Order: sequence, then structure tokens, then C-alpha cells
Amino acid sequence: MLVGVALSLALVVLSLGAMTTSLSRPAEPRVEKRPNLVLIVADDLDSTLMPFMPHVRRLIGDQGATLDRFYVEQGTCCTSRATILSGQYAHNHHVEANAWPLGGFERWHADREQDALPVWLNRAGYRTALMGKYFNEYPAPASFDPELRQSRMSFVPPGWDDWMVPVQGNAYAQRRYRLNVNGAVDPQYRETFLDDVLGDHLTSLVGGSSGFDLGAGGSFLYYASYSPHTPYAHPAQYDEAFGDVTYPRTAAFDEADTTDKLGMTATKRPLTPAYEAEIDEAFRERVRSVQTLDRNVRDLVEALRDEGSLEDTYVMFVSDNGYTMGEHRREIGKYNQFEETVRVPMMIRGPGITPGTVVDDVTGNVDLAPTIAAITGAQAPYAVDGVDLLPRLTGQVATLDRDGLLLGRALLPQYRTAPSPIDEVPEDFVADDEISRLNDFTGVVTRRWKLVRYSHLPFEELYDLAADPDELTNLLPDGAASYAAMTPQQQQVVTGLRSALDRLQGCRGSACR
Repeated sequence: MLVGVALSLALVVLSLGAMTTSLSRPAEPRVEKRPNLVLIVADDLDSTLMPFMPHVRRLIGDQGATLDRFYVEQGTCCTSRATILSGQYAHNHHVEANAWPLGGFERWHADREQDALPVWLNRAGYRTALMGKYFNEYPAPASFDPELRQSRMSFVPPGWDDWMVPVQGNAYAQRRYRLNVNGAVDPQYRETFLDDVLGDHLTSLVGGSSGFDLGAGGSFLYYASYSPHTPYAHPAQYDEAFGDVTYPRTAAFDEADTTDKLGMTATKRPLTPAYEAEIDEAFRERVRSVQTLDRNVRDLVEALRDEGSLEDTYVMFVSDNGYTMGEHRREIGKYNQFEETVRVPMMIRGPGITPGTVVDDVTGNVDLAPTIAAITGAQAPYAVDGVDLLPRLTGQVATLDRDGLLLGRALLPQYRTAPSPIDEVPEDFVADDEISRLNDFTGVVTRRWKLVRYSHLPFEELYDLAADPDELTNLLPDGAASYAAMTPQQQQVVTGLRSALDRLQGCRGSACR
């Protein structure tokens, strides 16, 4: 009995001692882990390819949010990438085409590169990496002095801690290219399929190479694939795959009557059976081209899970622009105002985003930089034109407060002498004034409506996207006469869209919302 009492007293003394020690020692401060962010950007990928990318859909879209009405301002690679890295429309970041002097790398380098998104992230303490496509004509336009081009081969732009970007060769073919890897240029051309190299590097960064520590948070990884851009490159193992696939025949495909549209579209003849067959084969090549990209997404997510940082990481998947393949009788290509070109796939998973979320607000690539800034705590040193999507993605707000999104000017329209079946300009082509008049336009898109205004002609196209998602019927085919025949309510809609477009064309910052 006495032994039991003594033991109880001893336990009490020990407990009090432990309590005293605990009270006298201050608690360790809880360190908040900053989230990581991975941004994956495909090149010329449109929604018709998503059924053939199961890993992207299952591991990003199904585990996070799908942004169903996501737009790019212009169907132009370089302009879109400038918008992604600046959060601005083209009239503010000044990259208005793929090539110098209207656009290209040199325009970005001169106007916005010094204070773009990677610089914000660096200042916020984030470690950053880019692997893949940067800007068209990087490291310098072909017309520039050869010595300058040679000196630029090792250039790494500000804000990037890890850099793996092609500087010579044919990166679009994804074979026989040279890489700038953190300022050191490959002495020889590489033959390994480029997306394999980029994907391996991406997962190595997750594993801690180059000083990255995703387990500690605070990393931004930007993987910019060249797939599925022409020539639709893919490894030989896919040469015979997807042989029975055909391009979707939507209502817009080989549209029955295009005379209510302007310019090249209005005068297009119906597609021939031979050209439809070419479209089908090009589509099969595009499907093959995205298989390595899709596999890289699987490997990335598995690496994040194995490393233990998946739940602390936002993963975004998007395309720089879409693609047209026979819709509205248009040849294979882009640089137009139609949904197939300017509305692109966008998915994001990450902390606070409920799996299976669908966002049907009108959103766009102008929103990516401000959203990334909000996630990371970075600050833009200038007024951004987009909005932070995080409150909408996490359910804090039910809808976004914005009038509409600006659509682009297409300063590189279709090149009339491009080889069939690809109605697309070369990467170094600069359009002259005569060709620019064919497609130069501005537009605004809202939840329901799209208004397109041509810059050189008194012509507009108006589509009710709720009733006519394939854009078969232009509601303003005869200009003023069409407007006069509308009901007062319809005229009010048109007046509101015209006013919104007038405002957006010259907007800056909060005035763009």
C-alpha cells in the first residue's frame, strides 16, 4: 500500500516538473510553408486533344478545377506568352506579334522582361525555373548582327534561377537542337526527343536538383512544351498509334454558309474530301505529339507525391492558343477570332481547390500572373490587367466581377502563300500592311456574347454563344441595317458590348475589369 502511494506521489512530482518545464520554455513558432507552383504551357493545343490526354484530365482537372471559359487575347504564341508572364494585354506589354519589330523576344526584352513575373517571384523569395519555349526569336532575331546573336546564346533573363531553353536548331521538331542550360550552351546538337529531356529535368527539380527544395515550399517551375505545334513532332514509338482517329465533325466544321462573316472566312469554299483527309491525318499527328507531354504530367505528379509536396503544390495546365482545323471552312492554322482558336483548355489543382470544380466565368491568360502572385505573395511593380482567380477557385466568391475579356488584333494573319494544308505563317514572318487588313480585329467576349470589330473595315460579327456556341450565325451581317432591325433589348446588348470594347482597347489595370 505504502509503495503504491509513494509511486503515485513520484508520478505527480514528475508531471508537475514536466509541466513547469513546458511552461518555462516558449513554444516553437509554427513556420508556414509557402506553396509551390508548377505552370505547364502547351503550344497550339486546343480542346479536341484533351480526350487523348488522360493523365492531364485525371491528375489535374479531376483533382482540381476546370476553367470552362478560358480565353487568350490573341491566337499568337509570342503575344500569349507575354500576357502569361506579365498579366497585361498586348497594348500594355507591347508584344503584338511573333517577330521583331512588332513582337518576338526582342520586343519583350526591350519592354517588359526586367520586371515580369519571375522577377516578382524572386523578390518574394521564390526559386524559379523555366524549361522549354521562352519567346519566338530568342535569343535574337535572325536579322540581327551575327556577333550579337552569338553573344546572346548564353543569355539568361532576369528572375530565373534555373534555365533550360533551346537557342539553336529546330526545337519545334524536337530533335537536333542546342540548349542554353543556366548560361552554358550545348557544344553539340542534341538528338534526344526534346520533351523527354524537359520532362526529366522537371522531375529532377522536384527531386531537389539545382538547389530546389519543394518540400520546404517556395518553388515555381514553368514547363513550356513545344507540343503539339507543327510539325507535330513525336517519338517513333507513336508512329502507328491512333490510326483510326478522325477529327471531330462539329456543326462549325465545313460550315454550310460563311457569307455572314468577313474576309477570308466569307469567301472560303467548302472543304474537299481530300482536304478533310489531310485534316484527319494532321489531327492524328497532333494526338501523337501530345503523348509525351501527357506522360510528363503523370511523372510530375508521381514525383511530387513521392517527395511529399503534392498537397502543397498548385499545378496549372494551359495552352498558349488554340487551333482551327476546318471549322468555318478555315484551313489548318490559327490567328482568328473563333472559339477553336481563342478558347483553350485550362485546369488547376492545389490547396483549397475542391476536386471536380468547374468554373464557367469568363477567364483568360491575362489572369494567370495575378493569380500566381496571389498564391505566392509576390507583388507586381505595375498595374496588371487581369484578376486574381484564387477566390473563385476556392469558392470564396460565387462569380467574378468583370464585364468581359479583350480579344486580340491578330497582327500575324494567315499568310496567303503558305504551303497546303497548313494555312499558317512561318515563325519569322512579318506581315505587311496589305496582308494585315485581311484579319486585323479587336473583340470582347462575355458569359454569353462575343462581339468582333474589324480594324480596317466597318464590319462587326456578333455571336450569341449561349444559343449558338459554334458561331454559325452572325447577328450583325448587314451592319447598321441589322442593328436597326433588332429589338430595343437586343440593341441595348450591342451598345453595351461596343462600349465595353471601346474601354478595353485602351484599358490599364483595374479599368480592364
